[in-house]
Amino acid sequence: MSLWEDFIDKLQDPMGKLDKDQLKNLVNSAKTDSEEFIKMQGVKLEAYLNQLATGEITKDQFAGYILDIKALTEMQALKMLVEAKARAQRLAKGITDLIIDRLLSLLK
Repeated sequence: MSLWEDFIDKLQDPMGKLDKDQLKNLVNSAKTDSEEFIKMQGVKLEAYLNQLATGEITKDQFAGYILDIKALTEMQALKMLVEAKARAQRLAKGITDLIIDRLLSLLK
């Protein structure tokens, strides 16, 4: 298990807002995507999650980086072919649903 996955697993989530497995799947599937752009965004997500887990960046810095990834992914999705476009759109939606709306609300 990676550093960030351990960090996510240890987060207190009394309301059950965050589907931790779904978040892990989002990042890991992005990192192994056949589309190079999506793969790079997955690598960035993992790096930022690791930095958050170790305290190298603050919650606010993390939020800014995640919003940048989401915006770039949404812009790039407009240029992609249909199949890759759908995967990029799923990544952007996952970032919104799992990280922005849920994970950030759990961080102190």
